[in-house]
Amino acid sequence: MIALSSYRRHLPYLCLRMSLLLLTAPGLSVCVARAQTSNTETALSQARIAKDMELIRKADQEHLPQAQQAALWAHLAAEYHHAAEFLQAEDAYNRSLQLLKTSPSDRAEYASTLDNLASLYLIYGRVDDAESARKRALSVREKLGNQSEIAVSHIHLADIALAQHQYKKAERLASQGIQVIESSLNPPKQDLLSGWITLTYARCMRGHSSEALISAKQAVAFANRNYDSQSLAIGFSQATLGFAEWKSGAPQDGEKDMLQGIQILRTKLTPADPRLGGVLLQYQNYLIATNRPAEAQEIHEQVRRMMSQAGVSCTGCTVSVNTLSQTLR
Repeated sequence: MIALSSYRRHLPYLCLRMSLLLLTAPGLSVCVARAQTSNTETALSQARIAKDMELIRKADQEHLPQAQQAALWAHLAAEYHHAAEFLQAEDAYNRSLQLLKTSPSDRAEYASTLDNLASLYLIYGRVDDAESARKRALSVREKLGNQSEIAVSHIHLADIALAQHQYKKAERLASQGIQVIESSLNPPKQDLLSGWITLTYARCMRGHSSEALISAKQAVAFANRNYDSQSLAIGFSQATLGFAEWKSGAPQDGEKDMLQGIQILRTKLTPADPRLGGVLLQYQNYLIATNRPAEAQEIHEQVRRMMSQAGVSCTGCTVSVNTLSQTLR
């Protein structure tokens, strides 16, 4: 089972991800609707996985080029990733990487797949493995010479620094990456949004609350311009803004935005996803800080029950602030 104490140890940098808050105030009908939404998402996810596996089987039978097979494995890995099926996702990412490894023309895809694997590792607290994969991705991109893609790697390494509690380094890398990406002709929106989110948490952890609030508002504004109102991007950004508002001395505004983000994210992530626990425990931390121990304990119990019912087993699981690129849909 996931150790809740592990979540709490890492909350200073984890505190973003994703919700499974069972809001008791609206009543049973809302809880039932949410349960149905979670069940529907799980069923859809399993259907996509089955479809991908069939495509991979056919690709192998037809001896399609390795690059095409690698793309299919990477897509399957992303589906497992989204479904919080860690071992299957790791295996699929590694199969994709093996197919791409010897193809000089597919180095960009190789770097992206390494980044996706690193994001998976970060969710489950394997920070050293994530750092290794991210550094390999940076090395590939440096050889390719695309400055925008190198900046993407800097943002991803900022997330590693955040996980290692190197907040000054995280702020520097995220700021540098954002600056380069913003000046590019076709900036990758997921990575830009992820950069602002990572920057916000790094600034909060350094006690730079005013600057953190600015970057959080930038994240929300960008998400509102580029994504659907009920998307994961909006949910992530709203939860980030709530955290920054709380740390900036506006707890009521912070709680409102955290809960708005939570309501969106609950409908988008499967119950087994450890990131759901991350946002719950962010909110639990808020409740403790605002002297609401009974509500905080209820959140704790909800996370425990959710993880137990989902059968998630990943000792030392943690939640990063940068699986955004893989989970935006």
